[in-house]
Amino acid sequence: MKMYFVLIVMLFGCSMLSAQINVLNADQPDEIGVLSEEQQEALSDQKYLEYSYIDEKDIMWSKIVYEEIDLSEKFNHPLFFPKDGLYNSERKSLWRTIREAIISGKVKNIYNDANPNFTEKFDREIYLKRLENSDGPEVVPLKSMDIVSYKIKGIWYVDKRIGEMRYRLLGIMPKGKDMNNLANDEPVDLFWLWFKDLRPFLHKQLVFDNKNNASRITFDQLLTSRRFTSRIYAIDNVFNDRAVDQYVDDPFMQLIESERLKTVIRDFEQDLWAN
Repeated sequence: MKMYFVLIVMLFGCSMLSAQINVLNADQPDEIGVLSEEQQEALSDQKYLEYSYIDEKDIMWSKIVYEEIDLSEKFNHPLFFPKDGLYNSERKSLWRTIREAIISGKVKNIYNDANPNFTEKFDREIYLKRLENSDGPEVVPLKSMDIVSYKIKGIWYVDKRIGEMRYRLLGIMPKGKDMNNLANDEPVDLFWLWFKDLRPFLHKQLVFDNKNNASRITFDQLLTSRRFTSRIYAIDNVFNDRAVDQYVDDPFMQLIESERLKTVIRDFEQDLWAN
């Protein structure tokens, strides 16, 4: 029994040591989280997996789906944590990664939150006001803890060439605190982002893994492989892609409708090849 206890302590200690980059080789605390030259070279050679070309003639069925990723759900916590300010560069939330890419000017195309078709761009002064409030004596930034969810737009499609159903993430929109009205506790939609514009930056940021921090994936891999839980809030239809809450009033029944829409999409592939 004592040996088991010692083994557990050793394993726990190893996981704690490996929880930060370069912690074993650091001579000073400020070296923790700083990549070595070898690590930087290895990461620079890595490229995110680019989407393959899809011939429109091979698409025999497709459906545009709008979903919301609730960050209060435990399974989605890797997108929410850690809090800003705990780490300089090693651990970042999804929001901090996105915000830094926008502030630095590396992501320039920011789209109107009311237009999910990415046809109306925001001017820089407009979306900066949604990133921070500068009306008071100090600038108040929109922090990771202020983001409550992410809305995503994607397409499910059946590729007859490979004979399977696949998913492609098209856009993402953070939903969080209204920086133009700090007294408003109701979260607001911020802006749409074209997902391909974000991929180079999401690929460079690793997601913290509570189970095994020695083997981590990037935010790009997490989102493209759909390693999150979500609810469908709208689907393309003849009613101008109206949302579920526009034709179902009861919140509980909205969840039921969301699950029904998921089932319709999930069962389509099975019904297709069963006939």
